[in-house]
Amino acid sequence: MRWATLSIFHFQITAKLAAKFLRQNSDLFYSKLHVKLYRWEYIQLLMCANGENFSSNFDRCKLNDTRLWSPSELVSSCPKANDNYACIVLNQSLHLPTDIAKNIWQNAKIRCLVDGGANCWKEFIHKSNESLNFPEYITGDFDSITQETRKYFNSPYIKYQHTPDQNETDFTKAVLFLQPQLEANDIHKVIVFQETAGRLDHIMANINTLHKLQSDILSIYLLSSSSLSWLLLPGKHKIIVPKELVDCQHWCALIPIGSKADKVTTTGLKWNLTQSPLEFGFMVSTSNTYASKEVCVDTDSSLIWSMGLFAVDEL
Repeated sequence: MRWATLSIFHFQITAKLAAKFLRQNSDLFYSKLHVKLYRWEYIQLLMCANGENFSSNFDRCKLNDTRLWSPSELVSSCPKANDNYACIVLNQSLHLPTDIAKNIWQNAKIRCLVDGGANCWKEFIHKSNESLNFPEYITGDFDSITQETRKYFNSPYIKYQHTPDQNETDFTKAVLFLQPQLEANDIHKVIVFQETAGRLDHIMANINTLHKLQSDILSIYLLSSSSLSWLLLPGKHKIIVPKELVDCQHWCALIPIGSKADKVTTTGLKWNLTQSPLEFGFMVSTSNTYASKEVCVDTDSSLIWSMGLFAVDEL
């Protein structure tokens, strides 16, 4: 699906007139999206004008202005046929369960290794003794990828894209490079293999990329061997928690990285918040757990949601 560029343009006319305008100006659908669509009505309008069924185009749907998230679908062994996503591997040793990493990688519509992430993926392939698809892209400033790895991933079907800008991380540059391919393939979800251990600066840089690039039409998930994290934008959210994680009382967290949240209300957690502020130096909601399979979050500012993804007996 192609999207419209609507810089500073707000719909102040009826849905019918706006849809007619968009159909008459079809060239809008051939430009890149650089605007956040905060109102769901706008997203519905764009998708209807372009002849799309909105219920099948997002990994998280919205009902009554509430975004629905189903993290267990990310690691399902039976991905949906229309559940398009891209997979990115960063420059950190991989410790994901082999079957989960293989399933996500093999079923991704676009696969990308980021600089030294190519070394890590090659090592993962050798350790797991698996035969896996080659990536479509390898990106980065190439200060980490080894010559041995270059030889291993030497194929006319792999595009090497040099991204030398030192003002952005290789992760950020990879997503920016992939944006045209994501749009062309109607992809609204990126699953990133990384680890939330080791260098703190790398961890914070990855979270910064979420703040820069997460939007109403692009969700970026940080998947590690022990957790899944993503950014909740301001508004209402419902997270469907797998029953086994509720049963074993696995951990979850709401973290105000980037800015203070003045009012956060939750239900479904063991320790809920009611119009509570979250801010570093005061209170953050870490080491929480579940009282229900449905967790609802209403926030006036962006928050990192992080959760232990695998039940204890699966690790």
